[in-house]
Amino acid sequence: MRLRRKKQDLDKLYNVRDIVTGFDYWYFKLLNYILGIYQYEGLPDSLPQRELELNLMLTGHAAIFESKGRILTTITELYGFDEYYRPTNATFGNALIPFKNLTFGKDAEIIYNNRIQGSILRCQKVDSGLSTYIRRYARMLADVESSIEAYMVNARFVSYPTAQTQQMARQVEDFNARVELGEAAVLTDPSFLETFRNVDIHPRTNDSLNDYLIARDKILATFFREIGVKFQQEQKKAQLTEDEVTADEQLLLINLDDMLQERQEGLERVNNHFGLNISVKINPAYDRRTYQTKEESTNDNTEDYSED
Repeated sequence: MRLRRKKQDLDKLYNVRDIVTGFDYWYFKLLNYILGIYQYEGLPDSLPQRELELNLMLTGHAAIFESKGRILTTITELYGFDEYYRPTNATFGNALIPFKNLTFGKDAEIIYNNRIQGSILRCQKVDSGLSTYIRRYARMLADVESSIEAYMVNARFVSYPTAQTQQMARQVEDFNARVELGEAAVLTDPSFLETFRNVDIHPRTNDSLNDYLIARDKILATFFREIGVKFQQEQKKAQLTEDEVTADEQLLLINLDDMLQERQEGLERVNNHFGLNISVKINPAYDRRTYQTKEESTNDNTEDYSED
C-alpha cells in the first residue's frame, strides 16, 4: 500500500524524463515563438494573422479566397500544375465554409512560406513549412532534458540495489521511490544486513550536468540562428573573429528575408485580386538588425570611466 501511494505521488508529477511529453512541450513552445516573427497591417477582420501564419508555418502555404463576402483562409490541399509544376488549384473540407474547389488567379490566390513552395519540379514533394524543422529540434531538446532529469535523479544514488526475495524487492522499490521524490529513506528490515547487496554505478561517460545544460542552449541557439533570430549566448562576440561574425550575420538574415519576400509577393497578388492593402514586415522584436543597430548605438555612446 505504501509503495502504491509513492507511485501515485510520482504519477502526479510532470514527467520531464518522458520523451513524448518533452517533445510536445518543446514543439508547441517553439511553434508559439515563431508565430510572432511577422507583423501584418491591413488584414480584414475575417482573416486573423494567427490563422494565416499557422497555415504558412505548418503547411507551407495559405490559400486566400472569398466566401459569402468574407476573405478567408483554411487548411487546403493543393492539386493541378502549370508548365513549371506549380499548383493551380486547392480544395478544402472545412464544414463551416461551403465546399469549393479553388483556382488560383480566378477565385483564390496563394501565399507561400518560402521559395521551395512545396515541391521541386514535381519530382519531389517537400515540407516548405516549418513543421519538420520544429519537430526536429523539439525531439533533440526533449532528449537532452530527459538526460538532464535522469542525471539529477541518478545523482542521488551511488549504487544499484539487488534483492533476493520479492518482499525485499518491494522494500527497495519503496526506498527508491522515496529517494526520487527527494525524501529521506531508511531500510528497516534486519535481514538486509545479511542478504542485501549493491552494485556500484560506473558512469559510461564523463559528462557533467553543466555539459547537458550547455548542449540544450546550443540546440536552442542553432534553432533560432537557422531562422535568423538572435539568441543571446554566453559566448561574447569579442571571442569570435571578424570573419566569423560577418558570416554569422549573413546567415542569420537569409531565411527571414526569404520568407518575408514570399509573403510580400503573395500579398501583392491577394491585394490586386481582392482590392485590399495588406502589408507585412518582420517584427522588430525578432529582427536581428534591430538589436545590431542598438548595439552599435550603445557602443558609440559608451564612455570609459576606468581609472588611469
